[in-house]
Amino acid sequence: MFKLLKSPAIIISIVSLLLLSSPIASANNGVPSDLDQIKALLQQVLTAVTPPPPPVAQNKTRLLFAFVTNQAGFDTGLVVANTGLDSTGTIGIAGTATIYFFPSSGPAVPPFTTPVIPLGGQYVNTLSILKPGFQGYIEVVTQFPFAHGYGLLSDVGIRNFAANIPALVLPLARTNTGVESVGQ
Repeated sequence: MFKLLKSPAIIISIVSLLLLSSPIASANNGVPSDLDQIKALLQQVLTAVTPPPPPVAQNKTRLLFAFVTNQAGFDTGLVVANTGLDSTGTIGIAGTATIYFFPSSGPAVPPFTTPVIPLGGQYVNTLSILKPGFQGYIEVVTQFPFAHGYGLLSDVGIRNFAANIPALVLPLARTNTGVESVGQ
């Protein structure tokens, strides 16, 4: 119904009806108090047809790097990109990213928080600098929307072997439904 009320023809019809049914059309030739009543009614109509504001994007993104290592002569390069700046205009915000480490074995590893990553910027590092001797998976939680990531697993020096590790964009909340899909 509100879509119909956005039409200029409908609004003009409503205003015409208000003017014709108002005392302004007959008595006193438009006393200011009558005009104020019409203005108030018109404002109510326009308020009713104003669409609600768009939903605010979540200012977080969760990324999963399913396997990273810097053991046995290998290392993993990591990139977290803040893609909130693109050809459609600036729509994101700058923010930090917290990297959570989940080792294949051994004790828990404390997280690491990056410096602020600006719009259109990236955080680039190697696992050997972040957590020497680590192997497992990592989750990155950014404090900005529209984050994406990339990893490169290779032998040190990238001489004989290299493999792409795309970062999967995870839902902000998980459920216990037994089925998990990131829709990518």
